[in-house]
Amino acid sequence: MIPALTGVRFLAALSVALYHLSDRVAATSGIPTLHFYENAGDPVELFFILSGFILTYTHPEVNGAERPAIRQFYFSRFAKIYPIYLLGWIVFAPLIYSNLVALHGHGAGTYVRLAFYGFMSLTLLQAWTTNTANAWNTPGWSLSAEAVFYAAFPFLFTYLKNRRLAALSAMIGVCWAGSVIPTLALSVLPLSLKNEFWPRELVNFLPILRIGEFIAGICLARLFLSSTKEKSLRFDLGALGALAAAITVIIVANHLNAKVLLFPTFMLLLYCLACAKGPLSGLLGSKPMVLLGEASFAFYILHVPMFRYAKMVFPNIATSPAEFAAFLAGLAAVSVVCFLTIEKPLCAYLRNTYKRARSPCAIGQPEHA
Repeated sequence: MIPALTGVRFLAALSVALYHLSDRVAATSGIPTLHFYENAGDPVELFFILSGFILTYTHPEVNGAERPAIRQFYFSRFAKIYPIYLLGWIVFAPLIYSNLVALHGHGAGTYVRLAFYGFMSLTLLQAWTTNTANAWNTPGWSLSAEAVFYAAFPFLFTYLKNRRLAALSAMIGVCWAGSVIPTLALSVLPLSLKNEFWPRELVNFLPILRIGEFIAGICLARLFLSSTKEKSLRFDLGALGALAAAITVIIVANHLNAKVLLFPTFMLLLYCLACAKGPLSGLLGSKPMVLLGEASFAFYILHVPMFRYAKMVFPNIATSPAEFAAFLAGLAAVSVVCFLTIEKPLCAYLRNTYKRARSPCAIGQPEHA
């Protein structure tokens, strides 16, 4: 693994949490937010690019798309993401139940909706319909997209593995265009459609419209693995510049411009961090940041339900800067505990159980990739 790429995951998760939770505390504090709340959810794109990169870097065993390796890869992904995802699903269940009862009463329709939303989210299908993408624990939609990416990865990896550098670069350009075109199309829709709920949801959440970001990550990893560059300070400076550029774009650019600019900025950031040796990569690769990065999945999945529960106990948490900061610190601590006591041991247990059950086909691989 590349430690700095693990640490940067926490920064992306924190950005998404601030996007979902901090609007009232920012308003109360008089902080000028400019375009932040249009764009701060876009680091999910960095997650998707990074996912393709890390899987390519850590799972060479899927080369050739042989069935035992593919089955083990799929189970490995399930073991990695589903325990914490299921925890988030359970924690959110009382909240969605109370919401549905408040909106629709205790009639049969409430329980039909509850069962439908629960089924779609448990099976990671929620991002395929605009009505369910955000129905059960908002951040969970990205796992619905990741499930599609994981299903396609062995075949994408095999297809892209031996492509020339020029072909990989061209594919990245195609993926960049593919990530921008849906947002561009949304911006030129007639006003009547712009005001509709479903076109925005479709563009933001439909997995097939987001898979280009994952493919770009695979291509970026192939470019990285094909290079023989030594880690150096200039890449650290490049990563610092890319990080500063990403933050600036998120704050000052309108959504369409941000969509155009963030994709190459995230690509540059990840490539430079993978090649970097210096203060920024050292900080992001430090033990505390790596631990936070490892716990970032729990942080990401739990931030919405935990905030809603926290507001029940601390009514001012959404407007008080001190209470909000304390919540984020507490959430980070809870996420670390969840990683150390649930995600990491369950992942190892499930993977080892699978290997024992299929020992003739067992293929070694990293436990926490």
